[in-house]
Amino acid sequence: MKPVGIALDSIWPAELRTERLLLRPVTPEDADVVRDLLTDERVRTYLGGPASPERVAARQAAYPQTPGAWAIVRVADGRAIGLAGIGADPRCEDRAEVSYQLLPSAWGGGLGREAVGAIVGWWSAAVPDGGPVVAVTQASNARSRRLLESLGMVLVDELDEYGARQCVYTPGGDQEDSDLRWLRLTASHLDEVERRRGAQARATAAGQHLPEDLSVLTAEEVARLCPARHGTYGRICAHAAGHAPALHLGRAPDGAWIAWLENSAA
Repeated sequence: MKPVGIALDSIWPAELRTERLLLRPVTPEDADVVRDLLTDERVRTYLGGPASPERVAARQAAYPQTPGAWAIVRVADGRAIGLAGIGADPRCEDRAEVSYQLLPSAWGGGLGREAVGAIVGWWSAAVPDGGPVVAVTQASNARSRRLLESLGMVLVDELDEYGARQCVYTPGGDQEDSDLRWLRLTASHLDEVERRRGAQARATAAGQHLPEDLSVLTAEEVARLCPARHGTYGRICAHAAGHAPALHLGRAPDGAWIAWLENSAA
């Protein structure tokens, strides 16, 4: 199974076209739609509420540099009406996660379903060994759940995250195919839990005391750790500087303990 980040880098940039939409990589010129999406109360109802100006500015700068991030453009008028993306699922390294958000003015016409369907189909064709694909939405977000289910995606797991119940969907098929996808997702989840537990147990003293918000580390504190930055999310290694094992132990930006093999790091 090819790591998601590596697979994505090998096929990006990419444009996707449907009957009514063009999905193209986000550019700096999309700053307005990024701002509108991140500050709209209706769009952000199930995403933690409107973002701060600092968060908006950070996302406006980051999106054009992010593989797998598309602006959703309506072909009829050339207007960007939303954002969509695919990337490594931060909950489980070996699966890809699809994300999507449209401006309220574009709701209700099936454009979101058209965009998500195009992304899932593109990924499955371009990366046949890319592992499971998931979409995660709040259990109370009926509109988003209907969108996913209208594409034939099936509910395979539920979890508590960001203070709310979340539903994990994956593309469906016949019963045997759906069961296989569920088993793969479950196995990946259990493996990730064990890897995090092992990472915490084996980390050095410096690593054990890493704060949950890794951005508060001073330059001196970071210098005492392994200088490697692995993967899409810039995971910090919890070993002291100077080590050279094949297995890295560390934490993700959200504070979760993780472990990963050096030869599979992106």
